[in-house]
Amino acid sequence: MSLMIDYVRNLVPVNWKPSPSGWHSGNCPMCITNGQSRPDTRGRGGFHFDEDKFQYHCFNCHYKTGYSPGNKINERLKRLLVQFGADPTQVQRLQLELLREQDIAQTLMVQERRQKLTIDWPTVELPEDTKPFMEHTPTPDWTEAVTYLTDRGFDITDPRLMYSPAKLPARMFKRFVVPFYYKGNVVGYTARWIGKPPDKMPKYFNQQPAKNFVYGLDRQHADKEIVILTEGPLDAIITDGISAGTNTISEEQADVILSLNKHIVVLPDADEAGMKMVDAAIKHGWSVAFPEWDDCNDAGDALMKYGRLFTVRSILDSAISNPTKIQVIGRKYCK
Repeated sequence: MSLMIDYVRNLVPVNWKPSPSGWHSGNCPMCITNGQSRPDTRGRGGFHFDEDKFQYHCFNCHYKTGYSPGNKINERLKRLLVQFGADPTQVQRLQLELLREQDIAQTLMVQERRQKLTIDWPTVELPEDTKPFMEHTPTPDWTEAVTYLTDRGFDITDPRLMYSPAKLPARMFKRFVVPFYYKGNVVGYTARWIGKPPDKMPKYFNQQPAKNFVYGLDRQHADKEIVILTEGPLDAIITDGISAGTNTISEEQADVILSLNKHIVVLPDADEAGMKMVDAAIKHGWSVAFPEWDDCNDAGDALMKYGRLFTVRSILDSAISNPTKIQVIGRKYCK
């Protein structure tokens, strides 16, 4: 039985009658304060207790309130408890104790979930003839992809960037490919259109293994203390970090990230959607970086303007961990 149920049961007068249906009935103390001209003398008030929750209902003045796990003691419930003789100071202490119980329960639940964390991402095939850029014979489409990447500061000898001359799926020869690895196996990929895609052609063609997938885990070695978390895989390549593939980080992804046992620094995009990553960082106790880049929305823009070394250094130097400061700065940064 919960702390709250024990406390309220002890407040119920001994002359309140239990019924077979589980109700304990007696004269409601709220009728006058709830607008009735006369106090209840017919036993119209009632508590109904379950194992960890209860409800109160007066069938005369229709005063209703109750409690269930995870809820706070609201004002209606507090007024009822005081009318039954509870000390307001005791009610406040009870509220704090319930919050502490809830925090402990939440922590244990999260720990149990993370202990049961399993990563089972099946291997997949990359598009036909996908391999590093330098292993291809140059063609006009290959040259276009190379120019696109090098103009943006990427190194085409990086094995995380590949090319496929295939037509299927989704005209791969007009894209470059970023394979998703886990424990050395290919478990998915994203293929980005070079430049602006034509109508009805997606900018990204993705094959993502699962909703808990996090890009870049294989590169987060044991001696690495700080890991930068970005929205997209390309930003993760620039920072040698990890990517959620979205600005909305799922609980399953958070479990995977936290299992790294690293100091996580979140790099949100400098737009309205980036605030979602800021909120996730606050929720999970991660630091957030707000680098002062002129006219740059993300790490990709910064790479073109400043180069990789300055981009990464400015991310790490601007990281803050105070949740209040993160919230305040985030609202100005992500707009």
